[in-house]
Amino acid sequence: MRRPFAALVAALAVAGCGAATPSPVGAPLTITWIKFAVIDSVGVPVYCDPDSYPIARPGGEQANAIARYPQIQADSELYSAIIAHERQSDTNVNDLEKLVIYRVWKNLNALTLTKAGGSYSFNIRVRSTNGTASYSMVAGTVRVDGVVTVSSSNPTGAPNCPICLAAATLISTPNGEVRVTDVKPGMIVWTATASGVRIAEPVLEVGSIQVPAGHLMVHLVMADGRELLASPGHRTADGRQLGLLAGGDSLDGSTITTWELVPYGGDYTYDLLPAGPTGTYWADGILIASTLKTPSSR
Repeated sequence: MRRPFAALVAALAVAGCGAATPSPVGAPLTITWIKFAVIDSVGVPVYCDPDSYPIARPGGEQANAIARYPQIQADSELYSAIIAHERQSDTNVNDLEKLVIYRVWKNLNALTLTKAGGSYSFNIRVRSTNGTASYSMVAGTVRVDGVVTVSSSNPTGAPNCPICLAAATLISTPNGEVRVTDVKPGMIVWTATASGVRIAEPVLEVGSIQVPAGHLMVHLVMADGRELLASPGHRTADGRQLGLLAGGDSLDGSTITTWELVPYGGDYTYDLLPAGPTGTYWADGILIASTLKTPSSR
């Protein structure tokens, strides 16, 4: 990661060493530059990158970079900060430069800042630079002028990448739609037979997993208006991973009109396993597979 402002970096280094007398607060930075201050001081976030998790699609990251570029460019504050930080020109941006911009955009999205008075707190997983652990979880604060203070740095493991549904997802049942967070074992839901016939079966198991900071989800919009928000590793009823789909692909009797990656605001993702031969169920009206163990055919 390039660091164009030597003075700022020097200030961060002093703050990171725990100076006894806090320096006066300088002019406030934009939120993007505040995030850059943290990344430049602490390290690049390690997160569940949907372009490589659960499996990298050849050329997929470059294609997503090109597709995402107009949206990034439309956010003038964000775009100008990325261009300045990476010392790139914003004229005749080629595909490789779009890839750089896209990767930086993902890193920025992976860093969550929580407002706390005149500063922001952060808790970020980075690659370790010392010790035996591969990763460190670094916590601290960053002032509005970009001065970073690290309060702790502890060894940790790789991020546990979830493959489940957003908390607001609605599950189809004979009694109507039920939010996935309210589904319990024994509840009757709709599932499908191997031939696609809808049948009612009890839920055998429910599960949830805490998401790492910066987790990105796949947002699908279908031609018939149905929408789904789920982790890239979740599979469709026919076994395809959502992260490997694309606009124009067919899914559950319709066509995907929008495939995009969006930051997830929840703390957990969720899944369930219905009885029956397939382990499939309808989430926000779309037939998908359970990530939990599928029971044997009866």
